[in-house]
Amino acid sequence: MKFALAMYTVYEEMKRDLDATLGAVREMGYEGIEMYGETLWPASVVKELLAKHGLELCGWHVEWRLLQLDTLENTIRYHAELGNPNIIIPCLGGPWNVGHMPEDNHAATWLRYAEQMNELADRLEMEGMRLGYHTHAHEFHDSFDGITPWNILIEHTKPSVFLELDTGNCLEGAGDPVIALTETAGRLRVVHCKPLDSKQGTEAAIAADGDLNDWPLILQRCKAGGCEWLAIENESRTRGSKLAVAGQDLKSLIGQLREAT
Repeated sequence: MKFALAMYTVYEEMKRDLDATLGAVREMGYEGIEMYGETLWPASVVKELLAKHGLELCGWHVEWRLLQLDTLENTIRYHAELGNPNIIIPCLGGPWNVGHMPEDNHAATWLRYAEQMNELADRLEMEGMRLGYHTHAHEFHDSFDGITPWNILIEHTKPSVFLELDTGNCLEGAGDPVIALTETAGRLRVVHCKPLDSKQGTEAAIAADGDLNDWPLILQRCKAGGCEWLAIENESRTRGSKLAVAGQDLKSLIGQLREAT
Protein backbone atom coordinates (compact mmCIF):
# COMPACT_ATOMS: atom_id res chain seq x y z
CA MET A 1 0.00 0.00 0.00
CA LYS A 2 1.19 3.50 -0.84
CA PHE A 3 0.70 6.75 1.06
CA ALA A 4 -1.12 9.75 -0.39
CA LEU A 5 -2.11 13.06 1.10
CA ALA A 6 -5.75 14.03 0.69
CA MET A 7 -5.21 17.60 -0.47
CA TYR A 8 -8.30 18.79 1.39
CA THR A 9 -5.89 18.82 4.35
CA VAL A 10 -3.78 21.57 2.76
CA TYR A 11 -6.38 23.06 0.44
CA GLU A 12 -5.66 26.73 1.17
CA GLU A 13 -1.90 26.16 0.82
CA MET A 14 -2.50 24.36 -2.46
CA LYS A 15 -4.61 27.19 -3.85
CA ARG A 16 -1.93 29.74 -2.96
CA ASP A 17 0.98 27.82 -4.49
CA LEU A 18 0.42 24.41 -6.04
CA ASP A 19 4.07 23.94 -7.02
CA ALA A 20 5.47 24.66 -3.55
CA THR A 21 2.80 22.62 -1.81
CA LEU A 22 3.43 19.56 -3.96
CA GLY A 23 7.14 19.93 -3.34
CA ALA A 24 6.59 20.02 0.41
CA VAL A 25 4.29 16.99 0.28
CA ARG A 26 6.89 14.95 -1.60
CA GLU A 27 9.66 16.03 0.75
CA MET A 28 7.64 14.66 3.68
CA GLY A 29 7.70 11.22 2.07
CA TYR A 30 4.27 11.00 0.47
CA GLU A 31 4.17 8.97 -2.73
CA GLY A 32 1.01 10.49 -4.13
CA ILE A 33 -1.86 12.89 -3.62
CA GLU A 34 -5.62 12.82 -3.89
CA MET A 35 -6.86 16.11 -5.31
CA TYR A 36 -9.88 17.98 -4.02
CA GLY A 37 -11.92 20.90 -5.26
CA GLU A 38 -12.34 22.83 -8.47
CA THR A 39 -10.04 22.41 -11.47
CA LEU A 40 -8.18 25.67 -10.86
CA TRP A 41 -5.29 24.81 -13.19
CA PRO A 42 -5.07 23.36 -16.69
CA ALA A 43 -4.69 19.58 -16.65
CA SER A 44 -1.32 19.93 -18.38
CA VAL A 45 0.01 22.11 -15.54
CA VAL A 46 -1.09 19.69 -12.81
CA LYS A 47 0.36 16.77 -14.74
CA GLU A 48 3.68 18.56 -15.25
CA LEU A 49 3.98 19.51 -11.56
CA LEU A 50 3.17 15.99 -10.40
CA ALA A 51 5.93 14.65 -12.65
CA LYS A 52 8.33 17.36 -11.47
CA HIS A 53 7.89 16.32 -7.85
CA GLY A 54 7.67 12.57 -8.44
CA LEU A 55 4.12 12.27 -7.14
CA GLU A 56 1.35 9.99 -8.38
CA LEU A 57 -2.29 11.04 -8.55
CA CYS A 58 -4.49 8.45 -6.87
CA GLY A 59 -7.76 10.26 -7.56
CA TRP A 60 -9.72 13.50 -7.51
CA HIS A 61 -12.84 14.37 -5.52
CA VAL A 62 -15.22 15.62 -8.21
CA GLU A 63 -18.47 17.30 -7.21
CA TRP A 64 -21.77 15.64 -8.15
CA ARG A 65 -22.81 18.65 -10.26
CA LEU A 66 -19.80 18.02 -12.52
CA LEU A 67 -20.94 14.45 -13.20
CA GLN A 68 -24.33 15.27 -14.70
CA LEU A 69 -25.42 14.97 -18.32
CA ASP A 70 -24.58 18.60 -19.12
CA THR A 71 -21.16 18.57 -17.42
CA LEU A 72 -19.88 15.00 -17.61
CA GLU A 73 -18.11 15.09 -20.96
CA ASN A 74 -16.09 18.20 -20.05
CA THR A 75 -15.15 16.54 -16.77
CA ILE A 76 -14.04 13.39 -18.56
CA ARG A 77 -11.92 15.36 -21.03
CA TYR A 78 -10.07 17.16 -18.23
CA HIS A 79 -9.35 14.04 -16.20
CA ALA A 80 -8.42 11.97 -19.23
CA GLU A 81 -5.83 14.60 -20.23
CA LEU A 82 -4.54 14.63 -16.66
CA GLY A 83 -4.31 10.84 -16.51
CA ASN A 84 -6.44 10.64 -13.38
CA PRO A 85 -7.31 6.98 -12.67
CA ASN A 86 -10.10 7.57 -10.16
CA ILE A 87 -12.98 10.03 -10.06
CA ILE A 88 -14.45 10.08 -6.56
CA ILE A 89 -17.81 11.56 -5.57
CA PRO A 90 -17.06 13.54 -2.38
CA CYS A 91 -20.54 13.23 -0.88
CA LEU A 92 -24.26 13.04 -1.45
CA GLY A 93 -26.92 14.25 0.96
CA GLY A 94 -25.78 14.99 4.49
CA PRO A 95 -25.75 18.47 6.03
CA TRP A 96 -24.59 19.89 2.67
CA ASN A 97 -27.80 18.76 0.91
CA VAL A 98 -25.84 17.58 -2.13
CA GLY A 99 -28.26 16.05 -4.63
CA HIS A 100 -31.29 16.12 -2.34
CA MET A 101 -32.88 17.91 0.58
CA PRO A 102 -33.55 16.35 4.02
CA GLU A 103 -37.19 15.65 3.21
CA ASP A 104 -36.05 13.45 0.32
CA ASN A 105 -33.56 11.46 2.35
CA HIS A 106 -35.00 7.97 2.07
CA ALA A 107 -34.05 4.60 0.67
CA ALA A 108 -35.46 5.30 -2.81
CA THR A 109 -33.17 8.31 -3.19
CA TRP A 110 -30.08 6.26 -2.37
CA LEU A 111 -31.21 3.46 -4.65
CA ARG A 112 -31.46 6.01 -7.45
CA TYR A 113 -27.95 7.23 -6.65
CA ALA A 114 -26.66 3.66 -6.81
CA GLU A 115 -28.19 3.26 -10.26
CA GLN A 116 -26.67 6.56 -11.42
CA MET A 117 -23.27 5.55 -10.05
CA ASN A 118 -23.40 2.31 -12.02
CA GLU A 119 -24.15 4.26 -15.21
CA LEU A 120 -21.34 6.72 -14.46
CA ALA A 121 -18.95 3.86 -13.77
CA ASP A 122 -19.74 2.32 -17.15
CA ARG A 123 -19.00 5.61 -18.91
CA LEU A 124 -15.77 6.24 -17.00
CA GLU A 125 -14.54 2.70 -17.57
CA MET A 126 -14.74 3.37 -21.29
CA GLU A 127 -12.05 6.02 -20.69
CA GLY A 128 -9.92 3.83 -18.42
CA MET A 129 -11.10 5.49 -15.20
CA ARG A 130 -12.92 4.15 -12.17
CA LEU A 131 -15.64 5.70 -10.04
CA GLY A 132 -15.48 5.89 -6.28
CA TYR A 133 -17.70 7.25 -3.51
CA HIS A 134 -16.31 8.89 -0.35
CA THR A 135 -18.20 8.36 2.88
CA HIS A 136 -19.22 10.72 5.65
CA ALA A 137 -20.99 10.07 8.94
CA HIS A 138 -24.54 10.09 7.58
CA GLU A 139 -24.07 7.02 5.36
CA PHE A 140 -23.70 5.06 8.61
CA HIS A 141 -25.98 7.08 10.88
CA ASP A 142 -29.07 7.53 8.68
CA SER A 143 -31.38 4.54 8.70
CA PHE A 144 -34.45 3.57 6.70
CA ASP A 145 -36.14 0.76 8.63
CA GLY A 146 -32.72 -0.51 9.67
CA ILE A 147 -31.09 -0.07 6.24
CA THR A 148 -28.40 2.61 5.93
CA PRO A 149 -27.13 4.40 2.82
CA TRP A 150 -23.91 2.42 3.32
CA ASN A 151 -25.88 -0.84 3.13
CA ILE A 152 -27.63 0.32 -0.03
CA LEU A 153 -24.41 1.36 -1.77
CA ILE A 154 -22.70 -1.92 -0.96
CA GLU A 155 -25.59 -3.99 -2.26
CA HIS A 156 -26.68 -1.97 -5.27
CA THR A 157 -23.53 -0.53 -6.83
CA LYS A 158 -21.48 -2.69 -9.16
CA PRO A 159 -18.26 -4.16 -7.74
CA SER A 160 -16.07 -1.89 -9.84
CA VAL A 161 -17.45 1.14 -7.97
CA PHE A 162 -15.05 1.44 -5.06
CA LEU A 163 -16.27 2.73 -1.72
CA GLU A 164 -13.73 5.13 -0.27
CA LEU A 165 -14.21 4.62 3.44
CA ASP A 166 -13.24 7.58 5.61
CA THR A 167 -12.32 6.02 8.94
CA GLY A 168 -12.94 9.12 11.05
CA ASN A 169 -16.27 9.87 9.40
CA CYS A 170 -17.32 6.25 9.87
CA LEU A 171 -16.60 6.48 13.61
CA GLU A 172 -18.43 9.80 13.82
CA GLY A 173 -21.50 8.11 12.35
CA ALA A 174 -21.29 5.33 14.99
CA GLY A 175 -19.94 2.87 12.43
CA ASP A 176 -16.99 0.52 12.84
CA PRO A 177 -14.25 1.02 10.23
CA VAL A 178 -12.95 -2.51 10.71
CA ILE A 179 -16.37 -3.99 9.92
CA ALA A 180 -16.89 -1.59 7.01
CA LEU A 181 -13.52 -2.50 5.49
CA THR A 182 -14.32 -6.18 5.86
CA GLU A 183 -17.67 -5.68 4.13
CA THR A 184 -16.02 -3.99 1.15
CA ALA A 185 -12.95 -6.19 0.70
CA GLY A 186 -11.98 -6.06 -2.96
CA ARG A 187 -13.50 -2.57 -3.34
CA LEU A 188 -10.94 -0.59 -1.34
CA ARG A 189 -8.88 1.13 -3.98
CA VAL A 190 -8.37 4.21 -1.77
CA VAL A 191 -9.08 4.48 1.98
CA HIS A 192 -9.19 7.77 3.84
CA CYS A 193 -7.22 7.55 7.08
CA LYS A 194 -8.56 10.29 9.34
CA PRO A 195 -8.11 10.55 13.11
CA LEU A 196 -11.07 11.20 15.39
CA ASP A 197 -10.55 12.08 19.03
CA SER A 198 -12.94 10.76 21.65
CA LYS A 199 -13.27 14.23 23.22
CA GLN A 200 -12.05 16.77 20.67
CA GLY A 201 -13.49 15.30 17.48
CA THR A 202 -11.46 16.22 14.43
CA GLU A 203 -8.90 18.10 16.55
CA ALA A 204 -6.93 14.89 16.49
CA ALA A 205 -3.72 13.23 15.37
CA ILE A 206 -3.23 9.75 13.96
CA ALA A 207 -2.49 7.24 16.74
CA ALA A 208 -2.37 9.96 19.42
CA ASP A 209 -3.98 9.44 22.81
CA GLY A 210 -7.74 9.66 22.29
CA ASP A 211 -7.74 8.65 18.61
CA LEU A 212 -10.62 6.19 18.27
CA ASN A 213 -9.19 4.39 15.24
CA ASP A 214 -7.78 0.91 15.82
CA TRP A 215 -5.00 1.50 13.31
CA PRO A 216 -3.24 -1.88 13.37
CA LEU A 217 -6.50 -3.70 12.71
CA ILE A 218 -7.71 -1.13 10.19
CA LEU A 219 -4.46 -1.42 8.25
CA GLN A 220 -4.59 -5.20 8.33
CA ARG A 221 -8.10 -5.06 6.82
CA CYS A 222 -6.94 -2.56 4.21
CA LYS A 223 -4.14 -4.84 3.10
CA ALA A 224 -6.33 -7.95 3.10
CA GLY A 225 -9.04 -6.12 1.14
CA GLY A 226 -6.72 -5.04 -1.66
CA CYS A 227 -6.36 -1.38 -0.77
CA GLU A 228 -3.86 0.39 -3.02
CA TRP A 229 -3.67 3.83 -1.40
CA LEU A 230 -3.88 5.07 2.18
CA ALA A 231 -4.94 8.71 1.83
CA ILE A 232 -4.27 10.71 4.99
CA GLU A 233 -6.73 13.49 5.78
CA ASN A 234 -6.77 15.80 8.79
CA GLU A 235 -9.31 18.53 9.58
CA SER A 236 -7.60 19.96 12.68
CA ARG A 237 -7.52 23.75 12.99
CA THR A 238 -5.52 23.99 16.21
CA ARG A 239 -2.47 21.74 15.72
CA GLY A 240 -0.46 24.34 13.83
CA SER A 241 0.72 24.36 10.23
CA LYS A 242 -1.38 22.14 7.99
CA LEU A 243 1.75 20.91 6.24
CA ALA A 244 3.40 20.06 9.55
CA VAL A 245 0.26 18.17 10.59
CA ALA A 246 0.35 16.20 7.34
CA GLY A 247 3.97 15.29 7.92
CA GLN A 248 3.42 14.14 11.49
CA ASP A 249 0.37 12.05 10.55
CA LEU A 250 2.38 10.34 7.81
CA LYS A 251 5.12 9.38 10.27
CA SER A 252 2.53 8.07 12.71
CA LEU A 253 0.68 6.00 10.11
CA ILE A 254 3.93 4.50 8.81
CA GLY A 255 4.68 3.46 12.37
CA GLN A 256 1.23 1.92 12.74
CA LEU A 257 1.67 0.01 9.48
CA ARG A 258 4.92 -1.48 10.75
CA GLU A 259 3.11 -2.65 13.89
CA ALA A 260 0.32 -4.14 11.79
CA THR A 261 2.72 -6.25 9.70
